[in-house]
Amino acid sequence: MEHHAPLGLAVRSHWLTGKDAEIEVERNDGVSYTIRSREFFSIEGRLEALDERSLQEARGRVLDVGAGAGRHSLRLQEAGHEVVAVDISPLCVEVMRQRGVEQARVADVFALDAEELGDFDTILFLMQSIGIAGSRFGLERLLLSLAPRLRKGGQILLDSSPLLGTRAGCAPDMEGIDVSFSFQGFAGESFSWLYLEEESLAEVSESLGWKTQVLARTSSGEYLARLLPPENETTLPVGE
Repeated sequence: MEHHAPLGLAVRSHWLTGKDAEIEVERNDGVSYTIRSREFFSIEGRLEALDERSLQEARGRVLDVGAGAGRHSLRLQEAGHEVVAVDISPLCVEVMRQRGVEQARVADVFALDAEELGDFDTILFLMQSIGIAGSRFGLERLLLSLAPRLRKGGQILLDSSPLLGTRAGCAPDMEGIDVSFSFQGFAGESFSWLYLEEESLAEVSESLGWKTQVLARTSSGEYLARLLPPENETTLPVGE
């Protein structure tokens, strides 16, 4: 089945039953782990500080990419932002709409309809959803395609981390790593996921003329960064 389908099934199951579910993740380097469905519904846990900072930093009209069950979109709506939430999973979008996300749409971030969606002050890639870039080339392509979608003074906010596990400590190759999801016996196709060290993110973004500002870090290696396209790089203060 499609790579996103097991995750969508788990999110819908959680919404319908109220019960936490496990999504199994397999990497092609032999590492496996689980993701809890509750993570898509509540801003709690080890990344809570990064989530809260990202919500504080969000400005104006917001595009929430890989929005999952809409945990960030709902908070931003409550704060008065206009939010467009996109996810490649129709099941996740269905859940978002039922939860009250006003503009939830099925979309591939690499093929956004600019005329339909318009432009934004903030584009969010949270829960490490920047990983969908898949490779250095994919990240470059993504930034080039999103720059015209940002209004003057606009920003991208993203969180990521170095690759942990058996390959931790290796030099970043920026080629991504193949992962696959499964849920209750339903297995998705593998796809490439990009883990980004701070230095790698800065190298790629700055090669395209963007400015990178790291706003916050966790003790376990995750970080929140702001990217500013070339014409915007002096419009916002550098994060602490």
